[in-house]
Amino acid sequence: MNIDKEYNLMVGLRIREVRESMHLTREKFSEKCDISTSFLADIERGNKSLSAKTIYKICDACNISADYIVFGHKSGFDRDIVMEILNSYSDDQLEHISNILYEINQIH
Repeated sequence: MNIDKEYNLMVGLRIREVRESMHLTREKFSEKCDISTSFLADIERGNKSLSAKTIYKICDACNISADYIVFGHKSGFDRDIVMEILNSYSDDQLEHISNILYEINQIH
């Protein structure tokens, strides 16, 4: 396999992982990132390369580091995803989530 194709595939798989961890369809994710659904599908399959602008759009929309997308560095990735998910909840929902996390923390 050629190195560019292999790199594109790895980047595409990481983007798919981000999308799936956010429980978003390709349609919702592409809308959130301001890219077309067909382009996202090509990225995820490794058929297309990403420009710096597209990487920026994805990272900005998902509140994640480009280090994970480009290099696969997972440091902070899980925290970024959790923060993005939490940002979608109302204050009342966050209060309930906070109580649940507090209870879990007391168990451990």
